[in-house]
Amino acid sequence: MDAAARLLAIGLAGAMPDLVSPHLSLAARMTSWSNGLPFWGGLTVLPVIVSMIKPRLLPLKLAALLSTAYLLHMACDTISGGINWLYPVGSFMWGDYYVDPVWWIPLDVVCVLTVYVMFRLMPLRAKVREGRERRTVV
Repeated sequence: MDAAARLLAIGLAGAMPDLVSPHLSLAARMTSWSNGLPFWGGLTVLPVIVSMIKPRLLPLKLAALLSTAYLLHMACDTISGGINWLYPVGSFMWGDYYVDPVWWIPLDVVCVLTVYVMFRLMPLRAKVREGRERRTVV
């Protein structure tokens, strides 16, 4: 899997809580099964199992990054109104409007631009590393 495909997979994993269970209101988010630790835990097990069976298809490091991206989305929802971390098996509401809804779209743009810059810098870093390795071999 090349770098672009890995970044796309990580991005989709980060958006997944909203993709698998869309919600347009805070009340809907509080009862969204995709925004709880139980679903995240179950979802994390699947890529880890795949990475153990087929490590070339899905390296363990990528599986961990997919899980982290999903969890970071939940953390962002926590500071943007809160979530019910234990839904649907329990209730543990946590979070508040630390980030005003007016800033959600601009922050999304910043996140997308950051990933774009990272996508552009990763090949550059690989070339620099390759150049250093060539110099140390000679």
